[in-house]
Amino acid sequence: MVLSFPAMSDGSNPSTPTRRTARVHHEVMVGVSSEDGTFSGWGTNLSVGGVFVNSQHCARVGSRVNVLLQLPGKLECKLAGRVAWTQASGPGVDEPGMGIEFLNVDDQTRALVGKMVEKLSQDLTSTPA
Repeated sequence: MVLSFPAMSDGSNPSTPTRRTARVHHEVMVGVSSEDGTFSGWGTNLSVGGVFVNSQHCARVGSRVNVLLQLPGKLECKLAGRVAWTQASGPGVDEPGMGIEFLNVDDQTRALVGKMVEKLSQDLTSTPA
């Protein structure tokens, strides 16, 4: 299933998503490095505009990060990003982690991620329940 939302907010409230691009809920391996350290986890929401990384450890909101996506059937995809919001683990939190907005994505990488989002969306809708 692909969802579309308007432009990203400042990220202060993750319960009210405001996104400008199609997004797919699918697990992809993600590595994140920043001045706060190196983190890895599953990207559980992916679009050409960003990714949510399910992780117990997060970089600070607003910090610049380097993102390494392991796209299914593709080589690794390297992107620059900014942590838009975080969600700490705790009672009632199903997915702790950080929402990362991609920055300065070149056309080739944008097209690659866009094609992957479209393919994963099609695979999810054609898979029998």
